[in-house]
Formats: sequence, C-alpha cells, structure tokens
Amino acid sequence: MIRKSRLQLFVVGLLLVMSELIALRMPQLWLPLTFVALIGAYLIVWATLGRGYWCRQCKTFPIRGK
Repeated sequence: MIRKSRLQLFVVGLLLVMSELIALRMPQLWLPLTFVALIGAYLIVWATLGRGYWCRQCKTFPIRGK
C-alpha cells in the first residue's frame, strides 16, 4: 500500500471537475471535458473514501482504508 496526499488528490480532482465549466462556453470541448470531469470525480472519491491509499498489486484503492 502506498499513500498519496489526500489534499492534493482532492484539489486536483476538484479542478478537473470544475473544468466542465469551460464546456459551457466552448461546446466543441464538451465530450473531452466530460471525461476529464469523470477522472476528477474518481480522484475526489479516492481522496475521501479511499483515504489516499493505493494498492500496487491489485491496482485499486480500499474503500475502508487501513
């Protein structure tokens, strides 16, 4: 198990989710920014529920943490 900074994961995730606001002004970027926002949501979940832990062998994060 390795641990990443929870604050950094959360802030980057939040910025990626907020990038969806750009799509409001540039409709041609709607689809790519939707994928970016989903990645941001994953990072936020990892920072909160996974507590920043990452299992290198199983390539997942534990929901309950250790």
